Amino acid sequence: MSKISYHRAQETFTPSVMMAHTLDFIVFGVPRSGTKALVRALNLHPHVYCALERFHFRADHSHIRFPDSFLDASDARDEQALDKIKRIKKDLAKKEEIAHAGNKLPRYYFALHRINREVPALKNIWIYRSPYGFMQSWNRRELASQRGQWPAGQVGLFGLLELFCCIENCLGLGKDVLVFPYEYGLNRSARPTLQALGFLGADPGLYARKQFKKRQLPKRQDGSHRLALKDYEEEILDALKVKELDAILHQERSLRVSEVAAPLRDYLRRIAAILPSAIDRAFAACDNPAVPSYGQDYVRRNLAELDGVLKLARDSKTLSGFQRFGPYQRLKSLYVQRWALKRRLASIRLLGPA
Repeated sequence: MSKISYHRAQETFTPSVMMAHTLDFIVFGVPRSGTKALVRALNLHPHVYCALERFHFRADHSHIRFPDSFLDASDARDEQALDKIKRIKKDLAKKEEIAHAGNKLPRYYFALHRINREVPALKNIWIYRSPYGFMQSWNRRELASQRGQWPAGQVGLFGLLELFCCIENCLGLGKDVLVFPYEYGLNRSARPTLQALGFLGADPGLYARKQFKKRQLPKRQDGSHRLALKDYEEEILDALKVKELDAILHQERSLRVSEVAAPLRDYLRRIAAILPSAIDRAFAACDNPAVPSYGQDYVRRNLAELDGVLKLARDSKTLSGFQRFGPYQRLKSLYVQRWALKRRLASIRLLGPA
């Protein structure tokens, strides 16, 4: 990192009434659940600022200070990281006073307990989107990824596993988590956003509601952009009674986990016996050749973070197989990822420009 790059990222930023303080809140949810859209909505409040993935969940959050850590380019590894810091600087320059500073990272649930120990006063916002929505989005990204941003084999079934990890960690946190409803909060009403702001301690009366309605609420789509779920995906969602889970979490308002803790725990108890076999059937029916090697690499990288769901489905032969990851499996995983990337690029060349 050159000194020139560092100063270029820092220059001309002059906060007006911003006192250094610890991180106030985090925003998370299974990837493809609308975390970015929720951040845009929260940032319409004059005293709230949430950064987009400025800090990784593996970082020690007790060392994060606002605004200093947000603008510190000394740990930036490339131009993309520097550009992110410049965007933060530009965003902060538009606000006079930030009383509530946060960071969004979809997979914060992987380290929820540790991060809340590091910052005891931290407030947690979890955006819930039904697996019927995010699974097809994962699949679409897996098919469309051209340069490895979305690994080959990272299909919606893995997102479903992460959802159970998220639920377990939120239930066991020992403090309240706000659940923000994806569909109602991002597509229909400002009410859940105002409730989230109240949860943070920001005055909802200062919120730019007109801007929210103009910029945030989308025009209704006909659903043609969605990738239909396959039969085995529909089957696992039906077997696990996910519509019952949706009824618990996807309400017309933001709610606290404490309000629905009892039905959530009851739901997990009821699916525990069928979860391993449901997982095995779904992965066995999946015809994506990159899934097995991706699954082994995925579990290896996140073994500690996935401990809860691995225990919940400990009788699953598929998940047991993913945990066996030796030198041969590593080489195979690397080969499959490269093969899948070449296949994607070749298909794009054949199709030509849109």
